[in-house]
Amino acid sequence: MIPESVPERRYAIFAEGYFTDRHAKTAHGLLRYGKDEVVCVIDSTLAGKRALEVMPEVRRDAPIVGSMQEALDYSPTSVLVGLAPAGGRLPEEWMAGLKEASEAGVEIVSGLHQRLAPEFPGRKVWDVREPPAEIPLFSGEGFGVEPRIALTVGTDAAVGKMTATLEVEQAAREAGVKTEFAATGQTGIIISGWGVCVDAVISDFIAGAAEQLVLEAAKRNPDLILVEGQGALAHPAYSGVTLGLLHGSCPDCLVLCADASGEEILAGVPRPEVPRAVRLYEEVAALVKPAPVVAISVNTRSLDDGESEKYISAIAEETGLPVADPLRSSAAPILEAVLAAPKTAPMK
Repeated sequence: MIPESVPERRYAIFAEGYFTDRHAKTAHGLLRYGKDEVVCVIDSTLAGKRALEVMPEVRRDAPIVGSMQEALDYSPTSVLVGLAPAGGRLPEEWMAGLKEASEAGVEIVSGLHQRLAPEFPGRKVWDVREPPAEIPLFSGEGFGVEPRIALTVGTDAAVGKMTATLEVEQAAREAGVKTEFAATGQTGIIISGWGVCVDAVISDFIAGAAEQLVLEAAKRNPDLILVEGQGALAHPAYSGVTLGLLHGSCPDCLVLCADASGEEILAGVPRPEVPRAVRLYEEVAALVKPAPVVAISVNTRSLDDGESEKYISAIAEETGLPVADPLRSSAAPILEAVLAAPKTAPMK
């Protein structure tokens, strides 16, 4: 969960051939939100350029090198596998580069479903998706957590729940609000240095893992605990993990994340309209503990500025809630709504 101390790392990010691709979202997340130093990015197709030159949205710069040997010249303490290849397994030529780093005493950090520790016996490996050895069933102890708890939920998977959570955390930090980010996915855990990858937890224990996260976060006496959401109630592949987080993290309020693209979840499975999603999440949460949706974070990257403003205004009018695209403007309206939300108690 939360280690006694989170080690400071100097990362080389391995993103061979994929640094500008959406499959490198772990690389992008660490650069944009991580506190650890990034000494270089490895991608031979972009060697000689810099991270901000090819992806200005990552907000932090680093040189791009063409090989692992060049990366080792920057004295990293850790190499992050910053991409998710098709099929979930690393090709042999990529494993050879990681072996080179491992034999040089550099830690290998990976959020893949493929566990890398068995590939490098006796070496330093952090398999981020490996869950804690013992996770209890949900107990209800989370109902007594004193700090306000906010959870991000979504109309679909991959609509920006982690991004929204981290943008709200950043806004809170700038406002002087003491906040803990409870990471539930591999990229969030790499950024924060702690958490539980709930998609690797046995289904009966997902709610218990979520509860343990908020209990651990509360030990640091924050004013606000922000729980990173996963999946979506409407997505048949990931709805189980969403429900476990919704009940297990005992939230006092929810931030709904939506995407303006209007794409189907799966063929023949449309995304629910935002007002309906608000009602669904509130009703399902209230089976255990009331948690109103207090704000909506929208991803409008598919729209131009004018279209984005119209979309945001329409959602605000339909729901009567604060709406913002935190990447396009600011997460401040979402933070204000979260901080204004009262603590809630479980149903009786």
